[in-house]
Amino acid sequence: MEYIQKMIRPFTDRSNYYVNQPNSFKRKESKHTHDPQQVLLYIKQIFFTLQTQQNVNMSFLNPNYFLDIQSDLNPEMRAQMIDEVHKLCTTHKAQRRTFHQTIYLLDVYLSTNRIFTAQIESIYKTCYFIASKYEEIYPSPLWRYAHDRDEMQEIFQMEKELLSILDFKLVTASSYVWLNYYWTIINIVEKTNNWLSYSLLLLDVAVYNINIIKYEPSKIACASLFTSAIMLNISINWNSFASQYGLHFQHEIKEISNLIMITLKESVNLKREIVKHMQLQKDKDIS
Repeated sequence: MEYIQKMIRPFTDRSNYYVNQPNSFKRKESKHTHDPQQVLLYIKQIFFTLQTQQNVNMSFLNPNYFLDIQSDLNPEMRAQMIDEVHKLCTTHKAQRRTFHQTIYLLDVYLSTNRIFTAQIESIYKTCYFIASKYEEIYPSPLWRYAHDRDEMQEIFQMEKELLSILDFKLVTASSYVWLNYYWTIINIVEKTNNWLSYSLLLLDVAVYNINIIKYEPSKIACASLFTSAIMLNISINWNSFASQYGLHFQHEIKEISNLIMITLKESVNLKREIVKHMQLQKDKDIS
């Protein structure tokens, strides 16, 4: 890991994080050499691109949209929409990336357009429709989850509105993308694979909490790693670990970690779809 440590220095000054770092080095691992997204040679460019895209994505969100715009909705209705999105993704075997893209699009639409309760089903289907076309190689056709031709027309209209709001900027530096980026840097040995699995599941839980969208996705990703390390009793000095690999420090993510734990407890009590999925995953790991 020495060559990674030489290339990555602490986040003491994030504005100059990767300045004067080596431009080339030999990759010692051979496990992921077939995957261009796992080539650490491009880690500097990936970091700057994610940071830039994260700022763009955050500019479209209004964390207070329930107070400012959505007088007919409440956070529980949003959580129910996320449950339905999860069902869609499970039914059509969509990627986890598609799930997180859909939730981001949902929050963008709710941040800008007031909707009524009668439109709830159409809006989350619209967001899934756009996300699946963008992320999936073979997206499920709309007729498989739209009830009739009238609903399809409404979805097409909402699609135009949402794409216009975003100016067709669909690239999303979500917390899922950031977590995969951090994991590539950390490159933890096989015995801690459960750490990644639990972190991903905590990211899925985190999206249910409306208060989390005000935080940068990079911090949410770090908070999921931090929280899952606690849950798995992984002995680690987080600040030292963050300094070594360029993650956010504990004081930056502690509040997010607490929100994730609160959301996890509420999701278990309310039997959210993601909790059912987590139980199935746990049973699969045990078997």
